[in-house]
Amino acid sequence: MDDGHFPASGWRSGAAQLVPPLLKRPYVVVGELPAAMAEPGGRGAHYWPVLQLIKDWNNQPDVRERMLAGGIPADTDATTAAKIAAVVHALCARDGHPVPPWVMQARSPVDVPLVPAADLTSPFGQRMRQSAPSVCGYHRVYFSAATLDST
Repeated sequence: MDDGHFPASGWRSGAAQLVPPLLKRPYVVVGELPAAMAEPGGRGAHYWPVLQLIKDWNNQPDVRERMLAGGIPADTDATTAAKIAAVVHALCARDGHPVPPWVMQARSPVDVPLVPAADLTSPFGQRMRQSAPSVCGYHRVYFSAATLDST
């Protein structure tokens, strides 16, 4: 019987996955972000996992070390690694948390926005670059500093 509720797996019988699976812990770890970012989907695909990391970071400061432990998988493509690293670097810089060594190794080969739909050459994209946290230039990944305030 389909009562309209989603099971823990995130799948409703006969339908595409509409919500991400529930986690076994109440926070995201960076090692699971590349696979989650690669999942196809609607609005927010490739971006919602990073937003969840930001929300978890802001709401659960006591588990930050565990969120960063292990880093990201070695086979993560350069742009995805740089997106994750830029956000982690900006959060660490803002909050005085030690920056993990893997973060400094991740750089995009080209300038990219964190949000795939953003156009860095547009007036909006130019304003976003100007208001981005200072670490964004190092990773070549740009987002508004306000993104880090997500709760």
